[in-house]
Amino acid sequence: MNVASNVETFFHRITDVYQHQKKFMNEHKEYEAINESDIRVLNTKELTLANDLSSLTKSFLQRANRCQIQKNKFDFEQQNYRKLLQKLKKDTSIIITRPDKGRGVVLMDKQDYVNKIHAILNDPSKFSSLSDDPTLARENSLKSLLRKLHDQGKITDQLYYVARPTGSSPGRLYGLPKVHKDGVPLRPVLSSIGTFNYGLGKALTQMLSDMIDNKNMVKDSSSFVKDLHALDDPLSTFKMVSFDIVNLYTNVPVDETINIILKELYENRPVPPLIEWNDLKKLLTFATTKSHFLFDGKIYDQIDGVS
Repeated sequence: MNVASNVETFFHRITDVYQHQKKFMNEHKEYEAINESDIRVLNTKELTLANDLSSLTKSFLQRANRCQIQKNKFDFEQQNYRKLLQKLKKDTSIIITRPDKGRGVVLMDKQDYVNKIHAILNDPSKFSSLSDDPTLARENSLKSLLRKLHDQGKITDQLYYVARPTGSSPGRLYGLPKVHKDGVPLRPVLSSIGTFNYGLGKALTQMLSDMIDNKNMVKDSSSFVKDLHALDDPLSTFKMVSFDIVNLYTNVPVDETINIILKELYENRPVPPLIEWNDLKKLLTFATTKSHFLFDGKIYDQIDGVS
C-alpha cells in the first residue's frame, strides 16, 4: 500500500499536479468559486502516463492482496503442521528418524526400534556390554601416547593438537531403517562426535588421504552414467553385477585393514612416515577398535568392525 501511494505521489510531483491541486483547493475554500484558468488540463502524453501509472498501481495492489491471502493460507497450514509435529514429538511410543537411503521421514514403533538395535548388539563377536564407563581412562591413555610421540618429534604439532582429546564423552548409537528391504532392518550408525578418539580419526584421515586411489571410484550416479558412455566398447559387451553386503561396516575386518595400511605405508612407499610402525599401529587401533558408546542407558564396546 505504501509503495502504491508513493507511486501516485511521485506522479503528482513530476507533473506538478499536486502543487496545483493544493493551490486550487485553498483558493476554492477562500472564494468558493472556480475559475477556468485554475483547472489543469493534461495533454495526451500526461494522460497516457497517468493511465499507465494507475494501471500499474492497481495491478500491484491486486498481486499484493493475492500474496497476502496465500501467505495467510500458508501460515495456517504451517501452524497445523507444527501442531502435528509437536504432538508426534510428545508421543514417547514412536521414533521419528530418516531412512537409510534417500530423503524422507520414518515413524517407527519405539519398542520395535529398540528390539532391532538390541538384536544387533547381542552379537558377542561384534559388541560387548560394559559395567563401567571407560571414557576417562581411554582419554588419558591416548593423551599419554600422543604426548610421547609429540615430544619425540614423531608427529607434527598439527596432528597432536587435532588428535588430543579433552572433555570426551561416549559415542551415541542409533539405527537408520532400511525401508527398501523386507522387515525394515536397521543400519547401526555410531555418532562419534565428542568421543575421545574423534579428533584422532580426523587427524589420521588427513594423513592417509593420499593413499586412496579414486580411479576405481565414482562420485555419484551421474558420474557413473558418464563413465559408461565413455567406454570404447558397446555396453552390450559388458555385464554389470551388484553386490549387497549385510551390515557392511560392522563386518569390516579391522585388524586386517590396519595391516594393509601399514604395509602400504612402510613397504610400498619410497618414503615411510616419521612415526614408527608400532606407534602408528597403536594410533590406528585407538581410532578403530576402542570405540564405546551408549544405547538405551547402557554402555557397550565394539569388539570388531566399525559403525
